[in-house]
Amino acid sequence: MSRFAWLCGATIAAMIPVSAVNSAATDQNIPNFSFIDSGWLLNGGIDFRPIPGAIAPISFDPAYPQIGTGNQRGVMERMSDAENANLKPWAKELMRKYNQDVLDGHRAFSSQSRCWPGGTPGQLLFPAEPVFFIQTPKEVWIIWQRQQEIRRIYLDIPHSANPKPSWFGESVGHYENGELVVDTIGFLDKHIFDFVDNWRTPHTKDMHVIEHWKLINGGNGLQATVTVDDPGTFNQPWSGTAQWRKVNQGTMLETICAENNVAFEQFFHLKEYPMPEAKTADF
Repeated sequence: MSRFAWLCGATIAAMIPVSAVNSAATDQNIPNFSFIDSGWLLNGGIDFRPIPGAIAPISFDPAYPQIGTGNQRGVMERMSDAENANLKPWAKELMRKYNQDVLDGHRAFSSQSRCWPGGTPGQLLFPAEPVFFIQTPKEVWIIWQRQQEIRRIYLDIPHSANPKPSWFGESVGHYENGELVVDTIGFLDKHIFDFVDNWRTPHTKDMHVIEHWKLINGGNGLQATVTVDDPGTFNQPWSGTAQWRKVNQGTMLETICAENNVAFEQFFHLKEYPMPEAKTADF
């Protein structure tokens, strides 16, 4: 076991009081998402699933029929539905540009593969590596093994009067009917690499996200129902779901996304989006 994994397990155990664990085990209103030696792996694709009767999430360009998790046009790249009727004109224009970049030989942008945070709710769609939870009476932490990205949800308190804009936004939540209900505001405004999904759909600072997290499949599955309301980007709020399956593969591993902005173009001759890199030392 790596030193990081051992410390992570010890830290999680130390952070959760015995009274909180016992309460979670007996209070049917509080679902238990936290396991030291088990995580949750995204299940069923890297896109939000539509909900019958609700405005659907953005999906693929119908001119490029979807095969698997991408679009077949000689190579596998993702072409978004930039003409979707729910998009505001500025969002359509930006997404048309990203589509044209792909047609011109550029790689489609992917937050996970390019070492960028996925934001809220886009980070929910990170596959291949598990996500872990820490639940205390005052906070819920969602920790992605990938880069150890941490999202903090503060329980039973209101939003700040003026939340500082960030990738994940400011999340407050509460337990209700066996679900964790999360309300998030305070986002970055039209950031070039901050998208709500894997179709390069942008958002504004006024985005408002509501999530309902619950256990499914007898506790072996996890589902988040997401509603996104951003009047600056969408004509109407849309909703979708994402699901995970429980994986018993041990404690969290240390996974680092390495900087490498040279190899793709120099050796593989691929036009890529840059990875974030520090130009100067932090100390």
